[in-house]
Amino acid sequence: MGDGDNLMESELNEKPDEKVKSLLIQSYGTRYFALYDGEDLICVTVYKKGALEVKRRLEIASNLAQEKAEDIDEQTDT
Repeated sequence: MGDGDNLMESELNEKPDEKVKSLLIQSYGTRYFALYDGEDLICVTVYKKGALEVKRRLEIASNLAQEKAEDIDEQTDT
């Protein structure tokens, strides 16, 4: 893996929102890309673009679930 790939991986793994757990994209073998949630392997894709899309969707789902949980907590507090 060249320096450009390392830079790209670090950019891919920035957390846009602190509510989301750390999802990490790494090279997997010589030709694939893996998406991890901590130490748990979530999926393996052929293209980085695919791994990015899965990561994006999981972050959206996680944020929506967190917001819903916060709404429920607010409703039970009143």
